Amino acid sequence: MKPVELDYRMTKQGFLEPIIEVSTCEQHIGKYGSIAIKYLKNECPHRYSILRAEETLMEIMYKVNEEAHQMMEVFQEKMLAKDPIPNPENFYDSYKHREMIRTMAEEIVLKEIVYRPR
Repeated sequence: MKPVELDYRMTKQGFLEPIIEVSTCEQHIGKYGSIAIKYLKNECPHRYSILRAEETLMEIMYKVNEEAHQMMEVFQEKMLAKDPIPNPENFYDSYKHREMIRTMAEEIVLKEIVYRPR
């Protein structure tokens, strides 16, 4: 990892303050990207600051969101193949079964993709 070079300005109190510009990202980071940012900010604040200073935070979170959505689809398909809907004619049972599978898949995705330091 290369060192970050920053410009500084003098504050009224006589302290040097880094000049950091936050770039606006045109890509929406989505649900899982937002969760990953909150996790990184709370659990790895130093890494969060570095990624922000390098201006790579939003790009990485966009990729996290994309990867998480792809894995959600894969896990849900595999789980449905392994544990098919017992009564497809009953809407409530079908919904309940699919929601259970979605919740289990999301737990795996959160643990393996989203809650991982970058």
